[in-house]
Amino acid sequence: MTYLIKTCFLILITFFYSVTAFSYGLNPFEAKGQDNQQSISLYKYAEIANVGNSSFTFDEFLAKENTLKFEPINGPSTNLGFTENKYWLRFRIQNLTEFPLQYYLETGRPVTDLVDLYLITDGEAVKKFKNGDLIPFSEKSFAHRKVIFPLQLNPGKTYRVYIHYISDGEVINLPLELHSPTSMILSAYQNQLFHGVFYGILLLAGAVYLLFYFGIGEKSFLLYSVYVLSVGLLHMSLDGYFFQYIDPASGWLNKNAILITATLSAMAFGRYAQIYTNIKQWSKGLNNSLNILLIALLVLITFVLLYPGGKAYYYPAVNLISFLLLMILICTVLFGYIKGREIDVFFSVAIFSFTVGFFILIFNNFSLIPNSFFTENGSKIGTGFEIIFLSLAMSNRIKLLKSEKEKHQEIALQKSEESNEIKSYFLSNISHELRTPLNAIIGLTQSIKETNKIDTINTDLDVIHYSSLGLLGAIDDVLDYSKIEKGQLKLQETAFDLRKMISQIAHSYTTQAKDKGLKFDYQEIGIIPQLIIGDKRRTEQLIGNLLKNAIKFTQQGGIQLKVEALAQKENQCLLKIQVKDSGVGIKKQKLESIFASFTQGQNNDKRKFGGLGLGLCIVKALVNLHQGKINIQSEEGIGTLVTLELTYALPETGEQTDPYDFAKEGVFDLENKHILIVEDNALNQMVLKVILGKWSNTSFKIANNGLEAVEMLKTQTFDVVLMDLQMPVMDGYEATQAIRSGASGTNNSNIPIIAVTADVTQKARNKVFEIGMDDYMTKPVKKEEIYNKIKKVLFLKEIQIHEKTV
Repeated sequence: MTYLIKTCFLILITFFYSVTAFSYGLNPFEAKGQDNQQSISLYKYAEIANVGNSSFTFDEFLAKENTLKFEPINGPSTNLGFTENKYWLRFRIQNLTEFPLQYYLETGRPVTDLVDLYLITDGEAVKKFKNGDLIPFSEKSFAHRKVIFPLQLNPGKTYRVYIHYISDGEVINLPLELHSPTSMILSAYQNQLFHGVFYGILLLAGAVYLLFYFGIGEKSFLLYSVYVLSVGLLHMSLDGYFFQYIDPASGWLNKNAILITATLSAMAFGRYAQIYTNIKQWSKGLNNSLNILLIALLVLITFVLLYPGGKAYYYPAVNLISFLLLMILICTVLFGYIKGREIDVFFSVAIFSFTVGFFILIFNNFSLIPNSFFTENGSKIGTGFEIIFLSLAMSNRIKLLKSEKEKHQEIALQKSEESNEIKSYFLSNISHELRTPLNAIIGLTQSIKETNKIDTINTDLDVIHYSSLGLLGAIDDVLDYSKIEKGQLKLQETAFDLRKMISQIAHSYTTQAKDKGLKFDYQEIGIIPQLIIGDKRRTEQLIGNLLKNAIKFTQQGGIQLKVEALAQKENQCLLKIQVKDSGVGIKKQKLESIFASFTQGQNNDKRKFGGLGLGLCIVKALVNLHQGKINIQSEEGIGTLVTLELTYALPETGEQTDPYDFAKEGVFDLENKHILIVEDNALNQMVLKVILGKWSNTSFKIANNGLEAVEMLKTQTFDVVLMDLQMPVMDGYEATQAIRSGASGTNNSNIPIIAVTADVTQKARNKVFEIGMDDYMTKPVKKEEIYNKIKKVLFLKEIQIHEKTV
């Protein structure tokens, strides 16, 4: 009888346990929309089961689900610590709306080995999503460095969500962040900013002090650079960038990246600190302890390389050795102060910063502190400050070495200063090297087209011309984007012929649209003023970028350009420009970010349509410079309407035309003027020969560099100098300064000089006028522009001569 009672009692306990295991003790998350701008944590709606080393298929798991012990999640980002165990997590989510909802679920760490998600609801097949860094990146269900799953929820449906976590001994974190498309983008922006600053500091510090090493030859600089770069690679591994960009096939390197980079960074930092503090000279005990730990790290990395099966032990081991290493370094700093050693204060602060970040990382890995944004990124914050203060300490070390290595120090400091100009030099050089051949291509094709009468050849020339202009536009976009980043984009306001400019734009894009099989409709509403005051190039760029986008994203139908000018107070006019297309349109959720750099309307637009994704970013910046307005209305699959409003000043009453538009009549006559062309490139010489050779009463000679020009001016008479800037022997800047100082004779010190250059940077423009040039123009050379420039400087010189004689 007693046995029967015990048996019944056990059956009753089993029954209640089974009911508890089968039924969810937590309510489903109720999804009511996808407009939230912040992610939602689902930890309150989820529970997790530790199944140890048991490997279940999903069907086997469902069969055993009622027998597993599920427990609630402790917090918004629970840390399971170092583990080889497998876990199953579950929760429910219900779509209470009448329309489908799109969410993105973020869970696990980027370095979690395998994470599988199963989505179940009545009337639909089970959906399986794969993620983790043990599968090739291309096989992830969502192409992102993090563990993110797309969830498509149908109206009125309740879904059961199961997630399976597998790790080889690494830490498993359990963020359950549900993102709307908007919050997903905002979260990405936040991460990009934070990671951009962090990795930027590491890259800059590593690169700069690597340059110092080559300049000074001090070993501590090399070890410091290796440490910084290895720390960068370690964090890239932890953040998933290593997997995404370096080893997307998830090979051996990706699987061992964390252990290798963590061990290397600890070894590099220990050895660097050993040399920097010169601990061997004043504490053999600490030095020997440090050597033992460095040997332990060497043994550890050997095991990692030769025996990868012990990762469950390697991860805690590298953290433990790094902790002991840090303790020795702290003791080194303290004993140094006690013994009166000169320990750099920045080095001490750096060790303190590293200690704080390291303890946060270790305590978080061992689940001793709760997870949060600060604790998850505490190591980055500590490391960032550590690198900054170590960099300051290294700068102090340079001062200490100055007496012994003064010559090398000067070289290193010079390189440091030059590193700030690298980007400017690169942009200047790339502009010059690309614009030089483009100048020849565009100039010669235009010249050939003017004399050729065969339509088929002219069609081919148009293709070359538009392709060259496309490449030139891409170069300009990159340069303009750099100026936007630095806040150096400026407007150059002059009077220009608005009607002529818009007519030329309409004609050009009519041809491009026709070549693509599209209709192009241009309408002028009301009276368009002929002359306005503004930046012609930027206005043309604004309209051109909008039309270029319209043609690029339209496969059938047509493009419409409307221009309207409305009179305003104080001698101003409001220019309204509308560009309408029947193209692919823009998704509603993309409209908010359409002006961001490297952004296009669809995720795959860069593959389908090409382009850098900078056009609208530059348009927005130019509109802001004009203090104008831009509005985009678009419907996916229907088309896009862009409305642009810009305010321009009008010239004084009675001034109807550009006084310096000498080429408007189509007659090119310099009235027996003699031009000196200073140009080293043979192709550019040929372009200028072709252009000037067709003008009436015009003669010219060519100097291959600035020195030749200075000498030729001594013996020959010229009226105008067309000066390239980047040349061998003597560049255009040096030649101009020599001419202005009287090196070619006092009679030539005021000769009009026009810069004709491929360097479009603001720095070059400013320097041209600072040294006394009269005007500036960029390649590719347009015959109308160069004719107007020459006539203008000659006209202004005549006025100056007349004023002196009166």
